[in-house]
Amino acid sequence: MDDDRALEIATTAAFRGGRAALARLGMPGYLRWKGERDVVVEASLDVQEQIVAVLHKESPGDAILAEEGPEDEPLAVDAPRLWIVDPICGSLNFAQSIPFFAVSVALRVNGLLRVGVVYDPVRDEMFTARLGEPALLNGKPITVLTVALGPEFWEQAWVACDIPHTGPRRKEALQAFTMVSGEVLHHLVLGSPALGLCYVAAGRVHAYWTLDAQPWDVAAAGVILSQAGGLITDTDGGSWLYSDGGYVAANAVSHKWALQTIKWLRNQNQEKAKA
Repeated sequence: MDDDRALEIATTAAFRGGRAALARLGMPGYLRWKGERDVVVEASLDVQEQIVAVLHKESPGDAILAEEGPEDEPLAVDAPRLWIVDPICGSLNFAQSIPFFAVSVALRVNGLLRVGVVYDPVRDEMFTARLGEPALLNGKPITVLTVALGPEFWEQAWVACDIPHTGPRRKEALQAFTMVSGEVLHHLVLGSPALGLCYVAAGRVHAYWTLDAQPWDVAAAGVILSQAGGLITDTDGGSWLYSDGGYVAANAVSHKWALQTIKWLRNQNQEKAKA
């Protein structure tokens, strides 16, 4: 199967899942808490079934890593061909009937992410990309914002983020939020890492960061962002593919400024912990 065909399958799966999610908006079903501020709604399982059904039909034999399990099923994380699925990226928003969430489908082949699709069913926005080709939004090319080099550009930046659910990373992220908010024009918490990265790719915000995302949150959107000319790394500036959950994404200029703020804070906290 070539990347063109894989992108068609991912798009079909994301669209079908997205329409199922939209039909359940306002009726999420039962809630199950995986942890503090970390919720699973019944609708997520229904959406995931719709996506997985397409993948099983169109690419039988491929492995699937999906956010909602099943928990007792071994994960084929080393499979040569692996579909990575997030049925509802933005579960807390969805559970509260806030219309800001997305369906995410990516394909990794021999360790390389090659295809990414993120679908926002509320706005009917389909972000797509495959390796080596421009990123698209509803079939039209998108690129990250370009900014002139100047001392004041970061002060005029719009930055998005997401805050971890709990624990030390949440505390650290709240510190970072305060610091970044004091430096930029506007700073907002979105509630969906996939859309946060896609909004950078589409030039809607200059940068996005989070300290505790999961692979299914960012896999598809990371492909889209990269093909839109953006830069995504872990919070040390290394490869995002091996991140421990922290991600910084932006255009090349804004990335430097976003990274240095968050990296400085994390280094300070590590030094305090050692003292």
